[in-house]
Amino acid sequence: MRVAAALWAAWLLKLGVVTAAALYPLRGQLWRLARLCDALELYSLANSNLDVWVLTLAHTTVVAALLSRVVAPARRFSGLLVPPPYGKVGHGLRWSSTLFELLLLAKAVTVAVLGEEALLPPPPGQQHPTGNAGLLCIYAALGAALLCSFAEGWLSLRLVQRWRKAFESSGGARASGSAGDGSGLATQPLLGKAGGGGEERDKASATIPELIGLSAPDTHILMLAFTAGAAAALGQALIPYYTGKIIDYASIDPDPPAFKRTTLKMLGVALGCAVFTGIRGGLFTVAMTRLNVRIRQQLFASLMGQDAAFFDATKTGEITSRLAADTTTVSDQICLNLNVMLRSSTQAAMVLVFMFSASWRLTVVTFVMIPLVLAVCKLYGAYYRQLSKKVQTELAEANSVAEEALSSMTTVKSHAAEDSTLEAYAEKLRRFYKLQRREAVAYALYMMTNTFLAAAVVAAVLFYGGTLVLRGAMSAGSLVSFMLFQQSLSAAFQALGDVFSALSAAVGAADKVVELMRRQPAVAENGTVMPADFAGKITLQDVSFHYPARPTLRVLTGLSLTVNPGEIVALVGPSGGGKSSIVKLVERFYLPDEGRVLIDDRPVGEYDRKWLKRRVALVSQEPVLYARSIRRNILYGLQEEDGVPPDQVPTDEDVEQAARLANAHSFITALPDGYDTECGEKGVQLSGGQKQRIAIARALVRKPAVLLLDEATSALDADSEAVVQEALDRTMKNRTVLVIAHRLSTVQDAHRIVVIQHGQVAEQGSHEALLEAGGVYAQLVRRQLARAPSTASLHPSASSASLSLR
Repeated sequence: MRVAAALWAAWLLKLGVVTAAALYPLRGQLWRLARLCDALELYSLANSNLDVWVLTLAHTTVVAALLSRVVAPARRFSGLLVPPPYGKVGHGLRWSSTLFELLLLAKAVTVAVLGEEALLPPPPGQQHPTGNAGLLCIYAALGAALLCSFAEGWLSLRLVQRWRKAFESSGGARASGSAGDGSGLATQPLLGKAGGGGEERDKASATIPELIGLSAPDTHILMLAFTAGAAAALGQALIPYYTGKIIDYASIDPDPPAFKRTTLKMLGVALGCAVFTGIRGGLFTVAMTRLNVRIRQQLFASLMGQDAAFFDATKTGEITSRLAADTTTVSDQICLNLNVMLRSSTQAAMVLVFMFSASWRLTVVTFVMIPLVLAVCKLYGAYYRQLSKKVQTELAEANSVAEEALSSMTTVKSHAAEDSTLEAYAEKLRRFYKLQRREAVAYALYMMTNTFLAAAVVAAVLFYGGTLVLRGAMSAGSLVSFMLFQQSLSAAFQALGDVFSALSAAVGAADKVVELMRRQPAVAENGTVMPADFAGKITLQDVSFHYPARPTLRVLTGLSLTVNPGEIVALVGPSGGGKSSIVKLVERFYLPDEGRVLIDDRPVGEYDRKWLKRRVALVSQEPVLYARSIRRNILYGLQEEDGVPPDQVPTDEDVEQAARLANAHSFITALPDGYDTECGEKGVQLSGGQKQRIAIARALVRKPAVLLLDEATSALDADSEAVVQEALDRTMKNRTVLVIAHRLSTVQDAHRIVVIQHGQVAEQGSHEALLEAGGVYAQLVRRQLARAPSTASLHPSASSASLSLR
């Protein structure tokens, strides 16, 4: 309530002071304001407060109207709660305040440069008003309006934020479904599929303001840059004014002293303009570079938080294109053009003030063509923006083809597929080129139209201005000044048009970047439970599941499974039966469609994610190592920068102990740099068996209560497999282990074997009990041993007659 009361006080103070300052000089003649013609006679741009009064009333009305949109309660539409447009109202408040303050600053400059001593005709019964008192009224109105506008803007935004928080805390912003307990599949759509047309339009319209909003930490830099830009724009506007004066003093009405003084003033203004222009450009470059870094960081952080379904549905090349190419486009275009836009708009505002002061008639002629220019810009911008989105999509697809080929060059070369890969890449580039060609044609037509309209405006101003000079209604110097003003205005509008074109292209890329930054993962990581005791019991209750990227293919159907603490359970069965899906659900990479996934009888989603990942370790079929030392690969995710308390970071002794258990210590110490040996990108410096043993050590250094082994030896040769299997046999003791295996020896040693077939538990029991039962498992074993009795392996080929325990 205090914020609202302060806002009311700012409104009343602003309206009271401005009204008094505007009407006091007109005392005794207020009745003339009721008639438009008389009111126009009383008004003067440089010597009247009426425009400040009207602007203040209009701005206050706009602010009140915007706030009224968020005071109203939320509406329901098709059963869904629709919150007030807090974001749009916030942007509207910022833009309206900025425009209002710019106009007031322009008014202040006009009064300072062109204001006269006599303010207005004196009231009846007086000889003349005091000029200084009249000017003080103007300055009082401007000062009160500016100060109150700053306070009003801050208070209104604060009020909107409070109302928004109140709405959210009341439950209005709560999601329609909760994924915290892992009991249902989240409905968050994938990139590009969220919401309907209205939501997409709202996203598009908010892109640029949202990107600018990320610059909030750099407000002090931007304010200094804007101040320097306003000073530079004022200097650029004064140069044509002094040019006209110099012409008049040199030819029309010769006055050598005034000629010299004016020339020196012009040189001083030009020097100051150059200094402020340099300051503005440097500050904007720093601020916008910081913005670009912030965008990249937030985009990458958003990508790191996405769920597995997102990466299943989105190509890696497309993601890297967003992170590299699109952010570069945003950087090159928005960072540069926002600077140009602010400079040109400020310059245009200043020039317009001088143009109206020089000749309002010629100014009206200049603005005749503006509706046409705006219409052309709007049509071109809408078309260019959609085209730019298509260009970015084609470029992302081309990058995806290149990234896929470059990351698997061995496969490409072994199949002699270079030509087909080149053709696929060339086809994407041809589509990209066609869209770029359409962009070029649209831009050419846009530039031709704008250039013709600008030339038409110049011709009209020269014709009418020459007529005024011939009539004696205007001096030649004033006409020259006006033409220079007009050219400066045209240059500003031309720059704004170029900015509009460039921003239209950048927004196409920025839309995709911001959409990724906004995307909330389907699997919410909001658990907070960190129990003191953790046994590691795994339970799946009536779980049904399908991958979001394949909605028509059900992988698990009503599956129930329990793995008791300390128990080793082996999952076997044909490929595609759902074994790996069980591990992914336990790891909470996905949420089940139906049923629940529990650890220690608690939904997986209730646990703190980082805490749980230090107690549940996964060793997959294809281990991934990073371009860092062996030591740092083993400690991956367990260092202080990962949020692990310093007293819980594993020591060097812990690392070596984990490596010994994984049969990796001997080969690591044999390397020249030992544990500090660099693994190279994706571990290319190591063999497959060495990488797998380091991955096992990475899991063991966590001292996990639960160990998940997803075919950890299936991709190894016989010798490496034996060494790794020995390490696995050693590490599975005294832990809850869920293992997907194809080795008969591993299966035989398990406490329980569970056969997964068609997404369900076909049978389970010990090795001997299942053989005696003569079911699916017994058939798998007999068939495999009959085919290759010497291998003791149950890993089949899809093309062979044998079956697999996978």
